[in-house]
Amino acid sequence: MNILNAMFQKTLFIAHICVASVLLIIIVSANVSANVSASGDLRRNFDEAMATWELELYEKTQDLDNKNLSQSDFENIRDDLDRVRMQSRGFISRLQPIQNQLTKQLKGLGPEPEQNQTPETEQIVTIRQNLETELSIVNSQIKQAELISPRVDELVGRFNRIERQRFVDEVFSRGPVPVSRSLWGEVFELSGTDWEAFLVQLELAQSTVGGQIEWEEVIPLWVIVLAAAFVVSLILRVMRRRYGVQSDVIDPDYHKRVLAASLNALKRALIPVTFLTLVAGTFVWSNVLDPEIEQMVKAVILGLLFITIAEAITKATLFPDRSSWRVLDMAIPSAQQVRVIAIIIAFTFAADLLIRVLNDVVHASASQHLLGKFFTATTMAVLVILLHRKSLWNLAGDIPEEISRVSRLWSRFRVTIVAFMSAMIAAAFIGFIPMAHFAVFNLVATLELFLLLLLVHVIVHEVAHYELSGEADIGRSLRNVLSLDDDGADRLGFWIVLCVGCGLILLGVIGTLLIWGMSAQRLFGIIQTALTGFKIGEVRISFIDIAVAGILFIGMLALTKVFANVLDERLLPKTKLDAGVRNAIKASVGYAGLGLAVLIGVSAAGLDLSNIAIVAGALSVGIGFGLQSIVNNFVSGLILIFERPIKQGDWVVVGNEEGHVKKIKVRATEIETFDRASVIIPNSDLISGTMKNWTHKSKLGRLEVRIGVSYDSDEEKVREILTKIATEHPGVLARPEPYVLFMDFGASSLDFELRCFLKDVENKMSVASDLRFSIRKAFQHEGIEIPFPQQDIYIKQAPGVSKSIDVSAEDTEDKKKDT
Repeated sequence: MNILNAMFQKTLFIAHICVASVLLIIIVSANVSANVSASGDLRRNFDEAMATWELELYEKTQDLDNKNLSQSDFENIRDDLDRVRMQSRGFISRLQPIQNQLTKQLKGLGPEPEQNQTPETEQIVTIRQNLETELSIVNSQIKQAELISPRVDELVGRFNRIERQRFVDEVFSRGPVPVSRSLWGEVFELSGTDWEAFLVQLELAQSTVGGQIEWEEVIPLWVIVLAAAFVVSLILRVMRRRYGVQSDVIDPDYHKRVLAASLNALKRALIPVTFLTLVAGTFVWSNVLDPEIEQMVKAVILGLLFITIAEAITKATLFPDRSSWRVLDMAIPSAQQVRVIAIIIAFTFAADLLIRVLNDVVHASASQHLLGKFFTATTMAVLVILLHRKSLWNLAGDIPEEISRVSRLWSRFRVTIVAFMSAMIAAAFIGFIPMAHFAVFNLVATLELFLLLLLVHVIVHEVAHYELSGEADIGRSLRNVLSLDDDGADRLGFWIVLCVGCGLILLGVIGTLLIWGMSAQRLFGIIQTALTGFKIGEVRISFIDIAVAGILFIGMLALTKVFANVLDERLLPKTKLDAGVRNAIKASVGYAGLGLAVLIGVSAAGLDLSNIAIVAGALSVGIGFGLQSIVNNFVSGLILIFERPIKQGDWVVVGNEEGHVKKIKVRATEIETFDRASVIIPNSDLISGTMKNWTHKSKLGRLEVRIGVSYDSDEEKVREILTKIATEHPGVLARPEPYVLFMDFGASSLDFELRCFLKDVENKMSVASDLRFSIRKAFQHEGIEIPFPQQDIYIKQAPGVSKSIDVSAEDTEDKKKDT
């Protein structure tokens, strides 16, 4: 019967194993089938995409020999190549999960059995073969997709080089001089050209555009624009009430004047800008203009916008409502000349923009292009020279420090700018018109960009300073929420201005690159590459990963600090643990949080921890030889934290230094002496040297007070008085009892020592002082004398004197007088 039961149990066990195996095979087969189906669809899509990419790359390679590519053609080619790159990366991101899944399934099957092991079943062998086949196909597709990016980068680089070379050839080429008769002869030949057709098209658009506008579609746009203008006007009213011209301020500082002028300029330009936006939006929204006419309208509106902004800024800066709020305290004639020149410069910008658009629209001749650039470039250069006359910038009154610094900086470059503009005028007259136009307008645009960014910086500085000073409601609320004092508010304002300044510098660099010829597409590609990641050798650097790592690191540190403070202030005090134990726990939490923050930051940055471990192992050799003292102090700091021979607040004596332990750090310990001086002692000195700790185990301590009495005093009476005084003092412990020792027979006194134990040894000096006051008072009351040192002086016998004179120290002066 037992045998039958045993056989039945074995049979049942084998049946369970078979069922489990069958289920496992079914599940794996189903997964493999699903993966095969999914990867099959993806494989077909990949093959089609790969064929499309190859065709695209082939066509772009053929375009390398095309000599008639325009700027827009180069941008379109780069767009197409970027699309190919993004599509290949998209397929890689879709294939990698399948690759990981197949790899996991192969690992799940385990290694193939050796020759001396039991062979796998036919189903497992089939599954393994299918998985390996699919994995090899996926690996091949990933490698093919990865090869697309280098090919695209190589093609983009070649197109960029061709574009740069054409740009250099175009800008620095020398054409006919402006006084050439052939050049002027082609300018006015408009009949039979695109100019004639464009003028007819423009006249037709003027007569028909009004009837083609569908006003019911434009009304929503008008409502949005007018509502936005109304909101902006309300914001400007509030800001002008707070930061604008204030009648009670007689002599405002420089930043307030700049901020008030900026707000006045925005108020003055709001209505014209709103009108121009409505006009441009109406034509663009309704789509009733031909593309050529629409480009011309946009150029006209943008030029009028330049003129409006220049007029508003110069009016608010040079001629405000109150003369004391002028940003530049110039003489009235000089200020008027500066304002007129600035408006003409804006008008020249607008004219140049309109001429370039018209020349592109009507396919103007080379002569028309050159003469248009010549007149606008020379006019702009002359205006800049006139604006940099030193006689215009004689400022009256006290010059603010900010303006003085700008003036000193401007004086260094004024001569250089004037010389540069003069050279560009000469270059234009000898035929280098494109170069002169390019240099003059780009330099002026760069200077205007930096002036605009400087204005924004001043506005941010003034607003942050005013709000965080506590004078404004928003600033007071922010200071209350963040619990900021004046120093904290100053630091917050500094960091706000610093962050905004860094952002403005970045915008200045980007704007300068765009002004001087770099296309927005290429710049965006560079920024995208820098953010998403680029490789230097085998190392991949991504600013986004670095930023995320920094944010996680700082966030983890902040979280650790908050947790340590909660632990120290709320949780640990309720445990009744020793202060040293609590400090050790808090320090351990801080170091653990720091280590965890480092690991999280390093992982988020994408660094391989194994490589870091290798580097750390290599550096450990150098640390062992060159940084022995630092490592010694570090280890000693850990010993101090966990062994706790001293703790924060202890009264210690180290060598000639004595004071309280202020803070125990990893490298050194800070001791604050009784003179409130900080002494930094390396931790290794505390561990390996001798140190006295008055409060190591407890604050109990013994006090000794030495006292001498005259030889005529009653010793028992002295002991009784001293014991009574010590017992009655509240800082002296009753147990152990105070006691008095008869120490010695001194030269002038009987020497006693009062010994007692204190509740808090840190009060040793004050208790000793109290006891001495009490002893002095009690001895005077009991008539016990505290003697001072006495000496006997023997004067030897001199010739003519019969005997020696014995004079005591007390009668020395009198005996000298008698002698």
